[in-house]
Amino acid sequence: MDSQIGTFLICAIGDDRTMNIEMSGGLIYEIINADEEWVHGEGSKLRSGTKVILPRGTEIIDNAKIDFKGGKPKVWEERQQQPRKILITGSSGYVGQHLLASIAFQGIGGKTDRNQGTTYEIFLAYNALPTFEDDLALLLEHKKLHPSIAKIQSISNIDFSNSEYIQLLQNAGATSFDAIIHLAALSSPGFCENNVSDAWKVNCPIDLLSFGAPIIYLSTDQVYEGTKSYYQEDTEETLPVNVYGMTKLAFERVLLGSNVLLSEKELGGNSSGDTGQYMPDTKSIPSPNPRSTILRSSLILGGPTPLKNGCRKGSFPSFLQFIESRLKSSTPTDYFINEYRSVVHVEDVLRAINHFLSKAIESEDGSQGKAEIYNLGGRTRVSRYGIALKLANHLKLDHSTANGVNRPAIGGVPSPPDISMNVNKIA
Repeated sequence: MDSQIGTFLICAIGDDRTMNIEMSGGLIYEIINADEEWVHGEGSKLRSGTKVILPRGTEIIDNAKIDFKGGKPKVWEERQQQPRKILITGSSGYVGQHLLASIAFQGIGGKTDRNQGTTYEIFLAYNALPTFEDDLALLLEHKKLHPSIAKIQSISNIDFSNSEYIQLLQNAGATSFDAIIHLAALSSPGFCENNVSDAWKVNCPIDLLSFGAPIIYLSTDQVYEGTKSYYQEDTEETLPVNVYGMTKLAFERVLLGSNVLLSEKELGGNSSGDTGQYMPDTKSIPSPNPRSTILRSSLILGGPTPLKNGCRKGSFPSFLQFIESRLKSSTPTDYFINEYRSVVHVEDVLRAINHFLSKAIESEDGSQGKAEIYNLGGRTRVSRYGIALKLANHLKLDHSTANGVNRPAIGGVPSPPDISMNVNKIA
């Protein structure tokens, strides 16, 4: 009885991915993944208990027989699956440190991981944080890695303003990836206004597409103009008011495969000016992977970084620690009352990244069509002054030194006043 027999009688059906079957000769076999590609060569003898893979198009007829549609079942070969390779850029930053700790000790996807049984090699790319290597070693020394994590390797000096960053990654052994989580950014609007060329190189790194991998991209709510409330990602116009928002929006368009990265209107009517002149030519951009995901994140709040010496963002890892310090020291501090965000906790950011990473790895057929965009924020529209009051109340601290003030209408770096977002799509 060989593998060319075309009709099987079902003996018992298990879950939706496996079934026990009985051939006409009475032997029991197990079929897995009925829509999977064939794995083994033809003509193998089937023995009792052999696992086989059915051809595509196989149908169950009258709940009793399986019609192979002219194909042949194949013997399934037990093989050690190669670890999936994941690149995380900006690993030394606030979100990056929380993400690497989450993946290292909890795995990818957690209990809902679509890819259970898969192992991963994690490559942590960062630019220049002197304490990162020692802090990472200390973190990993005191806690056991999740069983799915086969390897964690850090790669330093990955500066996206340096055109050789791809070569530096490859020199470190990172030659291909199954997915990329892109967190690296020049995120200070003021710095971007004064360093337009670097802002374009870092925030719109088109060469990253040369790996051909799906990219989970942490974008920003600052792609919106900020003249209304609760922006929706699929219906609202994008109109960034500063260079930071423009460069982040441009990389969204790169991942969407757009022929126009920014319109004349989005460039502020100045496509030939400082901002527009550094915009990449779409003809030189590699094709994006359609399984990419764009997450338009609001202001991210949360606890201290898991690495001992934190990240490079001044003295405080997030806005919450800054407010807490000012309240506890009774230092008078001004907080804007006329700028609104849909602030999001870092743990919710990690859950979103893990979800879409797991989905991208699973959906290898590219059926998604093109990258998806999601607003990533909380449901509460709040000002910075409102955050300060809520934190003071939570910590039972006196808030009399927290002063609510209006952001000046003119002067300073352009900033959108109300970029609260509708988050129903991701929720």
